[in-house]
Amino acid sequence: MDTIVVGIDGSKTALTAARWAASEALQRGARVIAVYAVPRTELWSLSAVQVNIDTILAEMKGNLDGPWTAPLRKAGVEHTTQLVRGAAATELLRVAKRARASMLVLGSKGHGALADLVVGGTVHKVINRSDIPVVLVPASPPAPAKKAAPARKATTRR
Repeated sequence: MDTIVVGIDGSKTALTAARWAASEALQRGARVIAVYAVPRTELWSLSAVQVNIDTILAEMKGNLDGPWTAPLRKAGVEHTTQLVRGAAATELLRVAKRARASMLVLGSKGHGALADLVVGGTVHKVINRSDIPVVLVPASPPAPAKKAAPARKATTRR
């Protein structure tokens, strides 16, 4: 069965990406794997201040299985979820490779190129390392193009 991997993080762009992935999965008869990657550095930081990370991970898993994947359930798409630990780009690519996915779908955050250079940008890393097509879905679909005014016939005076 064809598989689509979608990156999920609870953001507006991720929900839009999930809706797009659901629509695409219905057209292809594919299943979807929704992936949320928890950076290890965040988990280490929480552990260092004696926060119970199991509670945090359970809450994230609840969000992943709940509101973050609601568009997939609403569409009736066969899907699974994976909460993974590690860098988002690395983990998304790993899951896609293991699942032999046909594409990877991500929401486009829409920040500038400078921010991507400074922080490395998950999308940028995925695009540059992926062996499969990557679909970037904007937070809101572009407005429909306006119809051009009909061309006027040129008239000449004699």
